[in-house]
Amino acid sequence: MTIFYRLYKRFIKNTFLQKRGTKVIVLAITLNLFFGAVFYLAEKDAQKGLTLLDSIWWAMVTMTTVGYGDFYAQTPLGRFIISYPCMLVGIGIIGYLVGVVAENMLDRVSRKKRGLMHIKNKNHIIICNFPHIEKIFRLVEELKRSYAYKRAPVVLLTDAIEELPEELKELQVRFVHGDPVREEALNRANVRECNGVFVLAHDPGNPNSDEKTFAIGTIIEMIEREIKRPIKTVVELVSKENLKMMQRSRVDGIVSSDGIMDGLMVQEFLYPGVNDIVHQIITNAVGSQFYIFETKLVGLKFMDLQMAIIRHPANVQLLGISRKGKNILSPPRDTIVQEGDRLIILAGKRSDFEDMEEEIKISFE
Repeated sequence: MTIFYRLYKRFIKNTFLQKRGTKVIVLAITLNLFFGAVFYLAEKDAQKGLTLLDSIWWAMVTMTTVGYGDFYAQTPLGRFIISYPCMLVGIGIIGYLVGVVAENMLDRVSRKKRGLMHIKNKNHIIICNFPHIEKIFRLVEELKRSYAYKRAPVVLLTDAIEELPEELKELQVRFVHGDPVREEALNRANVRECNGVFVLAHDPGNPNSDEKTFAIGTIIEMIEREIKRPIKTVVELVSKENLKMMQRSRVDGIVSSDGIMDGLMVQEFLYPGVNDIVHQIITNAVGSQFYIFETKLVGLKFMDLQMAIIRHPANVQLLGISRKGKNILSPPRDTIVQEGDRLIILAGKRSDFEDMEEEIKISFE
């Protein structure tokens, strides 16, 4: 017994088995072997053919109160000195183990609800900050309508709420409670293995929120350079006056609604229906959308490429070129598509252009 206890103590101390449940399991196995050994010593003369393995099996059946009856004590020593303690210890260990498992499960559920768990997902999307539930809900729904991220896990990282709202739970959003400015919180959201990050304005009505957004974007870009792996980061800008500051964070995209609503209202007044067209373009739910694609159609004139796309039966329009971070709509007709250029496309779905690109390339060879 002393040998088993020393081995147990040393095993627990020097490995990851620090949790109570694992300790109880190891202790149960140790006692199983102990009771099996002393049962064998007490009963081997009274039961012909009894082996040590039979005795260990008896100890396991007795401790778990199963009681098959294939082996049982036949001597007073085996019955009263060995069997009684074996049953009592077994019942106690099982009860304690069930309690530990239940406690751990409840603790895990509680920690998950309060956003205290570490995210194990990979290739997920992180949303930083919680301006209001409707905005998060629309963002997640829009994301899940896209072809590329339809099944991507979504993680909300914020310290503005204590528990994830039911509406977001139904969308299978996971929750991490913490300030996105802190790298520790970003690591709990597993930012190093995510596909991308949306950084929303902490307070959409306060331009000072841009400072926090800048800090979060900068930290993510520094992590990206550290791990040498791209993390696509798009941030929300409250005031255009802070645009240059935000550009210094080197995030992948900056979106600002500052002034857009005013301009859209004027355009709707002048040309009723413009608002509906804009909404079709910016949502994956209906109509056509803008896409920016990397392309194999290098060396072709923009005009020739545009004409080839028009002649193709697919529902696609070529609108411009994205070159070295600048988007050029309706470039000069003799503009040559260069290596590294991306095409700005208006299409019903992204596969429309992907399916036709190879055909157009072959037609120009």
